[in-house]
Amino acid sequence: MMKKVLYGSTALLAAGMFTAAAEAATPLKLTLGGYLNAFMGYTDLSSKDFRDTIMPSSINKFAVGTDGQVVFSAETKLDNGMKFGAVAELNISSLQDVDYLGDVYAYGESKYGRMEMGATDNAAVKMHHEVMDASHVWGTDKSKLVNWLGFADYINTPFELISGDTATIGGFGLLDSTAINEDGNAQKISYFTPKFYGFHVGASYVPGSDSDGAGLFETGAGASNSSVVADNRKFNRAYVVSAAYDGKMGPVTLGADVAYGNVKPDDGKHVNEYAAGLNVGFSGFTMGAGYKIRDYGTKGVKDSQAFDVGVGYENGPYAISASWFMSKAGKIAGAKMPKFNIYQVSGSYKLGAGVSAFATFGYADLNVRDVKALTDETVKDQDAWTIVTGLALTF
Repeated sequence: MMKKVLYGSTALLAAGMFTAAAEAATPLKLTLGGYLNAFMGYTDLSSKDFRDTIMPSSINKFAVGTDGQVVFSAETKLDNGMKFGAVAELNISSLQDVDYLGDVYAYGESKYGRMEMGATDNAAVKMHHEVMDASHVWGTDKSKLVNWLGFADYINTPFELISGDTATIGGFGLLDSTAINEDGNAQKISYFTPKFYGFHVGASYVPGSDSDGAGLFETGAGASNSSVVADNRKFNRAYVVSAAYDGKMGPVTLGADVAYGNVKPDDGKHVNEYAAGLNVGFSGFTMGAGYKIRDYGTKGVKDSQAFDVGVGYENGPYAISASWFMSKAGKIAGAKMPKFNIYQVSGSYKLGAGVSAFATFGYADLNVRDVKALTDETVKDQDAWTIVTGLALTF
């Protein structure tokens, strides 16, 4: 069904393109942009066991990092009003273990909507509403803070085996986002309807991903191949659909979305996800919340859940925010699985065009609950906090 909807949408765009002679008024114009955040911070890991067994025995309490992208984009507008373009991103981040290439895709847009083809986030991610975060270095991407603090082995990794009728403990099944982002930057096709009184719908179909594919089934989330060759494939198809509203009601701005996603592992059962997000803005304040459920469809494994809520305020060059993110992995065979919390307070000040200074405090704690009863690993409750400051440059 999802493939038929996307094929039909492609036909609509094609029909719009050929209804009139359409030559480009100008050739595609290449634009170079991007951002770079340079920062330093002090981090304290509470447990010696955590420092010695989960991370290398020698760690830097004081560290320096960078996070950024160089973005190449090109676009042209035809005489009939249609737009075509391409985007390619070069990752220059020390925060994530990803391929050098990020998004690499082409798009077409007309009065019938927008179509994207290539390696990029799915429609549900692009339409999701999350809490505001004034921190340029973390933003709403919790995986960056998770990696900085050393919790990457625990967060957004599935239970080690998601096939047959059982699951074993590997990753704890904890989530790092309230968006349906398990396909990562796997190659896909997406369609977005035009907005009608603020409402619009988006859908994405992923024919499959190789070993560099989705975050749920592989640690890397960079651009990946999708072809008729299924060797080394991590899942054989996925799709998501999302509906959203963005508009104003007097002095109040409102954004909301609901989404559904389905991933079929190569040798496992369907994994279903459901998500929702909300933003409300008024007089410089923005309040937001998001929620996601992951249903593994595996006997004896309860749903994983993620929730975030926060508030931010912007006034001229100043911005501040505070947020709380929680992920809970449910149960296996009646045992309570781990629970993870992140608390953040951030602020930034715009020094000039394209230059901002920022500071953020983050605290994270992992409660392993009953996982000791299901694994032979030495696992203890862990917590860590960090203070980070730096410069955010956009170009």
